[in-house]
Amino acid sequence: MNPTSPDSAESDMPQQMRLRTLIDEIGALTLHVQQLSRMAEEARRLYEQGVLPPPEDPRRLVDDVDAFRRKLEYAIAGIFEEIFGPRTDTIERQMSMRLIAEIGPAAFVQKVLWGEEISDIALTIALERMIPALERLVEQYPAAFLEQANSVLDQFKNK
Repeated sequence: MNPTSPDSAESDMPQQMRLRTLIDEIGALTLHVQQLSRMAEEARRLYEQGVLPPPEDPRRLVDDVDAFRRKLEYAIAGIFEEIFGPRTDTIERQMSMRLIAEIGPAAFVQKVLWGEEISDIALTIALERMIPALERLVEQYPAAFLEQANSVLDQFKNK
């Protein structure tokens, strides 16, 4: 009989937490995709009914979104340089830039400032010195970072 050491149960905990976090994130992404699908269907219906005109040039909209994303990325990179100096080889900067590439600059800032997951809290602690500068960035571009809050407020206004 091979007894299980108490250490093995403790070593399984971080793996279980990571798995739970991944499952939660996949669930959240699924909800976002469903919401985007409903929004696209509603927009298509409004275009077909003539309530809203279709966008003039969808490629230009994509280019505008890409340009805005780059602008936010440069702003965040500037904050990194201001707070941590010009070094790009720090673990905080490398991990943050990789995360920004994966989820985008707006979601990155939201994670740092308002994230609730354990990984978000760890990120916030690691980047604590950046928080005032990120808050100023949110004040400068509130529509980019407070989109969810704005949609909730709009629901209350429409009632």
